[in-house]
Amino acid sequence: VMGLYLFTTCPTNDSFDGKKELKRVLRGDKLPEDDPAKPKGWLEKAMAKVSASLEAEAAALAGCKVEITEFLGIVKVASIQHPITKTWYFWLGAVNKWRYIMAKDFPEGEQRPKAD
Repeated sequence: VMGLYLFTTCPTNDSFDGKKELKRVLRGDKLPEDDPAKPKGWLEKAMAKVSASLEAEAAALAGCKVEITEFLGIVKVASIQHPITKTWYFWLGAVNKWRYIMAKDFPEGEQRPKAD
């Protein structure tokens, strides 16, 4: 029953908006409330939003790569390779939503981070 539920609620590839999701991560939306890097006041949040927009646009112009991998039709993993910061960002797609999982730096010349 759980597999059927996950299968019917797996988000479509078209529902993943890479630029929008990357902006959310870059401006600190996904950080815990007690994280010192999370913008607190109105001015900090506005500056983080502008900075994230500029960085996401720069990444798009530099040729960031978006990949979506499906697992048995029940969940998907989306990844964005940020060519400027040399970072991979990952999201899990399940139950009609995309949820940010993590970011991982990759060495120069490596195409994808190696599993630990």
